[in-house]
Amino acid sequence: MAELLTIPQAFALLQIAPDGRRSTDGQRLDLGLAGAALADLALRGAITLQDGRVGIATGTPTGDAALDGVLEQVRAVYSVSGTPRKAKWWVQRLGKRPLRDAVLAGLVQRGIVSEEQHTTLVLFTTTRHPELDGGPESLVRAGVADVLAQRTPPSPYLATVIGLLDATGTLRNQFGAVDKALVRSISEGEWASPAVRAVLSDIQAAAMTAGVLAATTAATTATTS
Repeated sequence: MAELLTIPQAFALLQIAPDGRRSTDGQRLDLGLAGAALADLALRGAITLQDGRVGIATGTPTGDAALDGVLEQVRAVYSVSGTPRKAKWWVQRLGKRPLRDAVLAGLVQRGIVSEEQHTTLVLFTTTRHPELDGGPESLVRAGVADVLAQRTPPSPYLATVIGLLDATGTLRNQFGAVDKALVRSISEGEWASPAVRAVLSDIQAAAMTAGVLAATTAATTATTS
């Protein structure tokens, strides 16, 4: 079952090619992983999302290092401020390299991907995560494809994965042309919990902002070059 992966793990695998290269830019990957972590914890009942703010519900550890790290951050910030922060604030705070590294480390530990260092031009070192076990990703892809083809109804888990892909603008790249109305009904309808819908909205806004900033930077660079 696709649910054997955490939602951040599923999202990460869909954004990494079999040879370990990313199929999207790092900023969109990190924003998606931040939203995936919040959505996963909300589905588990570990956190709450009310009026756009993230609070602690049960706070029960999940056993996954990446998710539990996020949970501890939410708990720590709340204990200091006493006021739940907005989901958008958390997406921006969590959407950085440390969360990505934690999610990928979990996949390495499970033997699903490996970790390789590549040095180019002597000075630059990049890290890739080639796939070792394609089974888990295949299950996720098959589940998403079945939902998009309307062969099966979406589970909350798959609705969240589809919503994350759509919110980060990577759904079409991974699954080709899709029915936009269907995708909207999945990510905004009854299949996704109110908490997850709130997270998806904030990710989409953050991803759009990131895209605008990237385009502006590229245009400025081209003009000044």
